[in-house]
Amino acid sequence: MKKRVLVRVFIVLMILPIFVEAQEKDSLRISKNNVNLWGYADIYYGYNFNQPPSRVDGEMVNGNIFLYSHNRHNEFNINNGIVGLEYSKDRVRGAFALQSGTYVQYNYAAEPAVLRNIFEAYAGYMVANKLWIDAGIFASHIGSESAISFNDLTLSRSMMADNTPYYETGVKATYEVNDQLLLTGLALNGWQNITDHNKNKALGSQIQYKPHEKVLINYSTFYGKEAGAYENTTEIVNTDSLSTRRFFNDLYVQATFNKLTILAAFDIGFQKKLNSNGDYVWWNPNLILKCNITDKIALAARGEYYNDKNGVIINSGTVNGFQTFSGSLGLNLKLTEHMIWKIEGKAFESKDKVFINNAKTSNSSILVLSSVAFKF
Repeated sequence: MKKRVLVRVFIVLMILPIFVEAQEKDSLRISKNNVNLWGYADIYYGYNFNQPPSRVDGEMVNGNIFLYSHNRHNEFNINNGIVGLEYSKDRVRGAFALQSGTYVQYNYAAEPAVLRNIFEAYAGYMVANKLWIDAGIFASHIGSESAISFNDLTLSRSMMADNTPYYETGVKATYEVNDQLLLTGLALNGWQNITDHNKNKALGSQIQYKPHEKVLINYSTFYGKEAGAYENTTEIVNTDSLSTRRFFNDLYVQATFNKLTILAAFDIGFQKKLNSNGDYVWWNPNLILKCNITDKIALAARGEYYNDKNGVIINSGTVNGFQTFSGSLGLNLKLTEHMIWKIEGKAFESKDKVFINNAKTSNSSILVLSSVAFKF
C-alpha cells in the first residue's frame, strides 16, 4: 500500500510541470521609483526510506537534526516562500523581505517568534567610491549555497551548507577593489543569530577573487566565542559561561567549462575545549558537479564527507560522533526563465548508527526529493 502511495505521488510530480506555461518572459520583477518587488516559492515532496517516526529527515538517535531545508518526510510542503522589497538609488540601498515555510520552522527555531519570519532587513550607504556599509539582517558570508534553491547547483543543500550560518546580523563593509577582487569585513551578533545569545560579538571576513570571468575563488572566516553542541546548550538562553573561542574557515572554488560547472569546497573549524587545553576540530570536504545536457536540462552530482567526532556542530551522541559520507544525484529541468523543477536522490553512510530507521538505529539513510521553485 505504501509503495502505491509513493508511486502515485511521483506520478503527480511528473505530470505537474506539463501544465505549467512554458512561454518565457523577459522579466517578472516589478519596479517603480527605484523600488523592486520580488518573490520566491519552493514547493517540495520528500520521502525517507528509513521512515523516521517524527517525519523529519536528518533526525538522529539522540533527537538532534542535521538537515534543515527540504526535510519533511512523505508530505507535500513549502520549503520557503519569500516576498521582498529592495531599494537602490545613488549612495543608498536597502532591503526587507518576509518568509515562511519548513526552512523557517527548523532553521530559525532558536530565534524569538516575532523575528523568525524575517528573511532579510538591512540598510546600506556608500561612504566612498565602491565602499558600502550595510547594517541589519543579511545572508551569510560563509559558503557557496543559498537558502534559495533556485540559485543552487543542486536541489538540497549539502551537510556543509546546512550546518554553517544561513543568515547573520550585524554590520559589514564591502569594498570592490576592481572587477576581480571583492573584500568584506563583518562585525556580527554571532554564529547565525538575530538575537544575541551571549555578550560576545564575532568578527568575519570574506575575500572573493575572479582570475577569470568563469572562475571564482572565495575564502571566508568567522572568529568569535560560541557554545558548541557538545555542551548541550539547547535549553540555555544565555551561553556566556559555556562559550569558547571558535575559528572557522570556508574555502571554495567554482569554475565553469563550457557545459560543466565544478564547485570544490573545504571547511575546517577549531573550537577551544571548555575545561582543558587544546581545540576540538571539525572538517568537511565537498564536491559538486553540474552538467548542462541542453539549455533546459542539467544533471547535478554531489559527494561530501563531514567529520565532527566531538559534536561541536552536529552532536550525534554516539561513540565516534558524526563521521558521515553523503552523495546525491539530481536532474534539473528549467521550465521557464522563472521556474525550475528538480528531482534528487541522496544517501548517507555514517560510522556509527546515528540514524533512526523505523524506530530502530542504522548507519545509513536514503532520501528522494522533488521540488518546483518559482521566483520573480
